[in-house]
Amino acid sequence: MTDPVTAPPAKPTACALPAPRRATPDDAEGISRLRSELILSRPLDAAWLAVCREQLAGRLRPGGDARAYVVDAPGGRLAGCALALVSPVLPAPRYPSGLAARVQAVATRPDHRRHGHARAALTALLHDLERDGVTLFELHASPESRALYEGLGFRGDPALMRRTRLLPEQHAQDARPAPPATAPDPWATVQRLAELFGRLDTGNGLRPEEQWSLQVLKLAEEVGEAAQAVIGARGTNPRKGRSHAWTDVQDEVADVVITGLVSLARMRPDAPAYFASVLARKAEKFLSPKGPESASPAP
Repeated sequence: MTDPVTAPPAKPTACALPAPRRATPDDAEGISRLRSELILSRPLDAAWLAVCREQLAGRLRPGGDARAYVVDAPGGRLAGCALALVSPVLPAPRYPSGLAARVQAVATRPDHRRHGHARAALTALLHDLERDGVTLFELHASPESRALYEGLGFRGDPALMRRTRLLPEQHAQDARPAPPATAPDPWATVQRLAELFGRLDTGNGLRPEEQWSLQVLKLAEEVGEAAQAVIGARGTNPRKGRSHAWTDVQDEVADVVITGLVSLARMRPDAPAYFASVLARKAEKFLSPKGPESASPAP
């Protein structure tokens, strides 16, 4: 554990993103994904990611032991985060309040790096914790991040040691979180979203046809973001390089699917049945014995 000195406010960033804000339980999903994709040596699977998300959401509530600051990116996801867990220790002259904080995660997505977002989020987090009486901080620094932490007053401590006791393989398998017994009905959630957006647009004086048009344009926007993520994952833009991971592509494709289902639900009260009928027609076309796979080549 080391004691940081109070750092001056971070300089304005060159990237047009909002200033860091204090995280809420709603940010648990984004923070957990950033930790999984950018910090852990092996990304978490869906079951463990759900466990982390639910636990972090509870710990970010008022009175919880988690504190975080995040930087928002366009499209509703997070560009970066700084997360700490606060724990009690026996008081001493250098930490009279008896509070310590372990900085658990500091991460920035590749396409938003080199603009000071990590420093800004971590600086805001440290100042927030200091106001609450935390004076003892600890973190694990990679070689790439060491300069950042030293710039905020952290110093290496040769006396600090760590021990990790891994469970035997069988016990580790038994400790894995069990999947939920039943999956929620996605159409119920889609219908709630459609009703919410409908009420908002109606309140703004938009006619149904105008609402549907804007919703379909939103779908086109999501498709564009998915295409951008593919370019970033493949690194085909020579200026940006590999700015995305394939998990980003998967997230964007999921957004496309959700937006498409919401669009259909806003236009048709019988959206689930209509979608099922269209899917059946497509399946008949492509999966039947007379589908494309069984077609004979043209003479």
